Amino acid sequence: MKWIKYLLGIIALLMVLALGAISVYDGPAIEFDTAGQFDYPALKGVQLNQYQKKKQYVKMPDGTQIASNIFIPTGQKDKVFPTIFIFTPYNRSMVVPNMKWYERLGAKAMMGNWGPVFDAIPNRKTINTLTSNGYAIVVADMRGTGASSGFTSAMSPAIKQDGIDMINWIAEQSWCNGNVGMQGPSYLGWIQLAIASEKPAALKCISPAIMGSDIYTEAQKQGGILMTKWIKNFDKQLRLLNLNASDRTNTIPVFPSEPVIDEDGDGEILDEIPLYKNGDARFFTDDDTPQYADGVARKDNQYFKNTKAHLKNIWTKEVIDIWQYRDDTMAVYDHTLTLRDVNPGFFIPGIKASKIPVLFSGGWFDGFEGITKMFGSIQDSNPAHLVMTPRFHVPMTITQPYRKFFNYQGEYEDQILSLRMRFFDFYLKGAQNEFDKIDPVQTYTPFKGWESFQNWPPAETAYKSYFLDANNKLGTAAPATGIDEYTVDFSHQSSYDAQGDNRWNMAAMTDTVMVRTKWDKKCLVYETETLASSVQITGHPLIALKLSANQPDADIYVYLSDVDENGNVYYVSESQLRAGWHKDAPDDEQVDYLYDVKPDLPWHSFDKADFDPKPFADGQKVSIKMDLTPTSWLFKKGHKIRLSIAGADYTNFELHPTLCPDNDLNNCKETVLSIHRGEGALSKLELPILQ
Repeated sequence: MKWIKYLLGIIALLMVLALGAISVYDGPAIEFDTAGQFDYPALKGVQLNQYQKKKQYVKMPDGTQIASNIFIPTGQKDKVFPTIFIFTPYNRSMVVPNMKWYERLGAKAMMGNWGPVFDAIPNRKTINTLTSNGYAIVVADMRGTGASSGFTSAMSPAIKQDGIDMINWIAEQSWCNGNVGMQGPSYLGWIQLAIASEKPAALKCISPAIMGSDIYTEAQKQGGILMTKWIKNFDKQLRLLNLNASDRTNTIPVFPSEPVIDEDGDGEILDEIPLYKNGDARFFTDDDTPQYADGVARKDNQYFKNTKAHLKNIWTKEVIDIWQYRDDTMAVYDHTLTLRDVNPGFFIPGIKASKIPVLFSGGWFDGFEGITKMFGSIQDSNPAHLVMTPRFHVPMTITQPYRKFFNYQGEYEDQILSLRMRFFDFYLKGAQNEFDKIDPVQTYTPFKGWESFQNWPPAETAYKSYFLDANNKLGTAAPATGIDEYTVDFSHQSSYDAQGDNRWNMAAMTDTVMVRTKWDKKCLVYETETLASSVQITGHPLIALKLSANQPDADIYVYLSDVDENGNVYYVSESQLRAGWHKDAPDDEQVDYLYDVKPDLPWHSFDKADFDPKPFADGQKVSIKMDLTPTSWLFKKGHKIRLSIAGADYTNFELHPTLCPDNDLNNCKETVLSIHRGEGALSKLELPILQ
């Protein structure tokens, strides 16, 4: 029996040694896979944990306390650093309550951190890359979010002023050399544009990702049609995050923000988060008095009080319910706001005047497709760069199904981080790395790879017309006069994965290749003959339709797809428009003629006075022009180009309220669309062909 005791002793010793080894383990080394794209020396030899993390509140002039994480490089010769500022409503760092022992072990093995606190924004790789290269980082929760105090509405001007005050504060700190840059996606991109438009002296460059130019059309009503699923999902996600909820079952799991102050002074931060005890198990904000895991009462209950203040936030759904038309106004606390106050497009004049360098990055499958407009509109005045790839809004990379489908080489996150480091080094450190010699536009074309251009759209493209013709043909010859009728199938959806998601549902992760094969059976379809040679489109496809209908109004959805040799139909691009918004308007009207919006694309005002409630009344024919989302795509030899027309995108967008009262499929009136083609009624698709 002695050998059993010896064996158990050896096992116990090995376990102790293993635990000791993993306790000092900093996690896997930082490695990059750029596949040669944007290679840069700053990615070589990144050291782990070469920084000191501090947490503190920064007081705004009105008394609001902004919760901030500060990462200061250690082991550097310099003691002052250029600083990257990230301002977020999505919790600068998070606490994962009730982690299991195996979850902690997995976190330690993968991230070098036992938890339960994790630095989520930015991620581990970015933090270590920046600090190893001599950058300080400040990540802060916007007012009304995370661990900050106060309350807010979505994209309030008060947040912009807070951002300016934060930059001024950063520039004055002993560890900052006075040069500040910004980065971040989506809402974090919006705030960069808002702040940069006011030209704070210390802000030297920004790198906004996946952010559009028009909040109304891109985040609320694409084509004037309410984006029901996205709004519902985003509103729920933001509420959960801003109220420091804990919900692992949510579409994207949410966890509370890391507290700033250890009120009871016991060295533990987790116990500063009140218990999720009464009422809704996801929240502690439904309690009148906080209770804590350690049973110790706090004097100030600061984290609890700050979070309770967030209940005064004006939520996304509330904003959208009021902002029915693009020219509506909205009362936000003691201010009356218009789109001029919040829309990125209206920030462009200040950005142009500032001459600030901007590195834009976006996705062919992202919902915020207006990023190309912002680049095009400032390229003549600012050092501006644009990177476009086949990515969605989330996740922050190319999804695995599309990596395989396109044979995408390297990791997109590594590629964009490499380019961003070169951008920051050039504009914040004055490094002679020839960033200014890089072509301004970098795009990834599916089935082809990376390409570089001087402009967007590329000067190397030219539009070619494909006419809607008889027998569901899409051809280059002028078609015979005729009419094609389509009875709208209101059950049609542009839903692709198991959760029914697509590019517009930006608060969810689309985890599949978007295949339209089954959905196109519910559409009116036109397609080319089999292609005798490959055709590449790069730019903004355009569609012109001459329509009439048996109902006074209707919604129009168009989809551009690639049909392979086996008849599989792959999504490329799309557009939608409520026919009541058919009237054309000058595209510069979207920014009140403050500057020339580029590129020139069809525009519909979406102002209340411009809506035509009965465009098809009395047999009226209506001309509609739309731009499809920007794209770059190689249609291979042997494939076909397809255009599909639908009258609904059920569950993703609202059904037309006069055709389907109460958004109920069972209430929909039979709706027949008539597409007029031929002389005097040219319905056509125009594709930007790369020459």
